[in-house]
Amino acid sequence: MDNRIKELRNEKGLRQEDLAGIINVSQQTISRIENGENSLPADILIALSKFFHVSADYILKLSDSRMTREYQIEAEKRLEKRIDFYRVYERLSRTNQEFIDLIMLRLEECQKENR
Repeated sequence: MDNRIKELRNEKGLRQEDLAGIINVSQQTISRIENGENSLPADILIALSKFFHVSADYILKLSDSRMTREYQIEAEKRLEKRIDFYRVYERLSRTNQEFIDLIMLRLEECQKENR
């Protein structure tokens, strides 16, 4: 894909309208930026960078590295927590693991309904 904003938006399964609402611009603004019709104002670039957790350089195709250093540190911390969660999960009985699986599926369903 040629446009990184469109690529990032599609990866998250967002429509242009969704992204526009998140960063408080119009859908037409997103469309024009993705189509190269509008330049990318600094405030929108910053908002997109923060939302997608990528560097501005990545969006502007000045770098192929997505993550900012701050986000990389944050991602590593989240990964450590997930590994700890998994270790506890593995120590649970099969019945309790199945219960946790069911809870997660129900939470995911509720989250999808609330979108």
